[in-house]
Amino acid sequence: MKLTTTGMNVSIPMSKLVENEYIVLAGGAAREDLLRNAGAFFEKVGDTEFKLKNTELVFSPHYAQYQQRYGIYWYFVSQKEYDEAHKKPSQSEDTIIDTVQPGYGQYENDELHQLNETNTVSVTNDGTYRYAKEGGCFTYHFAVAKDKQNYLSMTLRKADNGKSLKISSDDKVLFSEVLDYIGLSETYELRVEIPKCVTDKALSVKANGEKYDVIPVTFAGVNNEESAKVCDFIYTLIEKRLYETDEALAYFVNCGDHNPYTPAEGERFGVYNSLMEQLYGYDKVTGKKWGLIDDPEDRYKGSQLSKALYTANTWAYEMNTDEDLAKEDTCRYTKNQYENGITVRYIDYAFQLPNGEYKVEIGFSNPWGCSDRHTVYANLGKSDEQLLAEEHMVTGEPLVASVKVTDGILTLNFRNGTNMGHAINVTYIKIYF
Repeated sequence: MKLTTTGMNVSIPMSKLVENEYIVLAGGAAREDLLRNAGAFFEKVGDTEFKLKNTELVFSPHYAQYQQRYGIYWYFVSQKEYDEAHKKPSQSEDTIIDTVQPGYGQYENDELHQLNETNTVSVTNDGTYRYAKEGGCFTYHFAVAKDKQNYLSMTLRKADNGKSLKISSDDKVLFSEVLDYIGLSETYELRVEIPKCVTDKALSVKANGEKYDVIPVTFAGVNNEESAKVCDFIYTLIEKRLYETDEALAYFVNCGDHNPYTPAEGERFGVYNSLMEQLYGYDKVTGKKWGLIDDPEDRYKGSQLSKALYTANTWAYEMNTDEDLAKEDTCRYTKNQYENGITVRYIDYAFQLPNGEYKVEIGFSNPWGCSDRHTVYANLGKSDEQLLAEEHMVTGEPLVASVKVTDGILTLNFRNGTNMGHAINVTYIKIYF
């Protein structure tokens, strides 16, 4: 096992010792059983050490943990809860290069990471996190793999929507946005690509008896505002993607796909998307922001039917829930919008892209005979709005158009045209470089 160091003379593994922080209780037990009778789950193996039965985990007081890596926060769950939380397959294998626990001074001020902060707040009694107050910032030195594509990974909180975060390395801005996460989880992962021009400038340093290539990474608010909280752990890592991409495609969305983790036969993912469809947010592998924009509530319990994405106002086509359907045979449609008083039916997607010109290819279907035409915009309501098609007739041929991105985000906006009775059925979206 390869080791690195952190804190005050503490040796730690370069990757996690355990797969995750979930502990599955044996025999079908639930958390309530553990709370009622903790003694039935542990056996004493030392004066102050207790081994969790059916595992290799030994628990002891925090003060005794000062010369090894340890875990403080664990999720005790039943097997059913664990299976539900981990039913989604991973799309990449990550190798951790370095890690810092923001807000936990022991691990921020060691010889390698050298926390430098001005006007910041650290918290350890609500998980751990650090944020910059107005005009403040904090900087760590992170080890990187100089000859690889590196990423930063961190946890943010939905409660910080509306606050901003700016991440930079020297004069290179890596990320600068006002947060607007629309998912249902209280926390989420942000993954940020570290450009080669940054890792090429990494300095070789010696810390704790080891040599590292390090870069400075600074966290602040945009325009010196108070920043969002950076929570739990920050990692530098390299990733091995477990899927194939079409290098000509920025994005390929198989709308309404009942298995968004794999493309249909003969298809590949776009460079920027690791799922066939997702709610608008940061891609967990590529770090790019993209997806369907809608209220995330599964109002009509569609998730009981398949693995597809179901939202308050849109659904995956439920008449065929096979997981290997061709892109022309899936679709996302406007669910009960007319019945709920929405006078102009809509579906919206957004995609983070470098500014420039792109070609889009969009498929449509008409399964019920009421979706025979679609009006499509790019960047509806913005200064660079484009009308791509007005009442485009569904003939089996896709809509192909050129679009221009001027602010880093392309939106594709589908409306039901002049006939208010028309539904919208979008089968797929391809965005070409």
